[in-house]
Amino acid sequence: MIVSFLPRLLAGAAHFEDTDISFEELKITESNLVERQEFWAKKKRKKFDKNAYKKRFKKPKSKFDPNTYTQSDWMALGLSEKQAAIVVKLSERGFNSNADLKRIYVLPEPAYELLKDSTFYPNPISILSDQRKEKPEDKKKFHVSLNSGTEDDFLKIRGIGPYFSKRIVGYREKLGGYTHKEQLLELWKMDLIKYQEIEEFIVLNDEPIRKLSINTATLDDLSSHPYISFNVANSIVKMREQTGKYTELKEIKRSKLIDEVTFVKIEPYLTL
Repeated sequence: MIVSFLPRLLAGAAHFEDTDISFEELKITESNLVERQEFWAKKKRKKFDKNAYKKRFKKPKSKFDPNTYTQSDWMALGLSEKQAAIVVKLSERGFNSNADLKRIYVLPEPAYELLKDSTFYPNPISILSDQRKEKPEDKKKFHVSLNSGTEDDFLKIRGIGPYFSKRIVGYREKLGGYTHKEQLLELWKMDLIKYQEIEEFIVLNDEPIRKLSINTATLDDLSSHPYISFNVANSIVKMREQTGKYTELKEIKRSKLIDEVTFVKIEPYLTL
């Protein structure tokens, strides 16, 4: 019995020995990995050293109005070509305080700290400030229709530059018309602060909305709408092909992809 058991015992010992070796090898590999991670971490810290980063930016030689600075002027202060281009684009809506500059996401903090004491603003009434004072009659001077206003019309609203005026009109064309003002918040870079600044100058009149017929629209027609995904559009077309024309809009809710929330959102843009 001892003789027959001995090979098993030796095999078990060999197994444990192999495991010990593998564990040591694993420790060595792990140690090397840690060393390599520490090496790259140090290199990264060195690369992005704050003092070295600060040296990239320069203090303005004299007082300046940020609204009059060109792209080359901003680049002379250390901004990249792309950063400078974005700052100039944003200046079209008007910088009226350092608070406006500080909100620019592409303006590095070290650059801002160097220039903040060199700025001046001819008309220091920030469009981003809640302290803006206007006479009640000024707010009623004009309104722009959200569904018929042109890009030039929207440019008359304080806080809207070429970027947003183009976006508002372009998104309106894709939608087929706005059904409520809050849809402006779906625009890229339109935040709540910006929306609150312009909302009082915008009105929704009883202009018709361009609608898509669920009985005749093609897959491409439906899926081109911002609110209708390809899969939802495909389900609408497939059900129509299988059961015939729709008699009520709510029939599209038979699709598992169209819940009540989706239906309410797309219903204003659909017709039989």
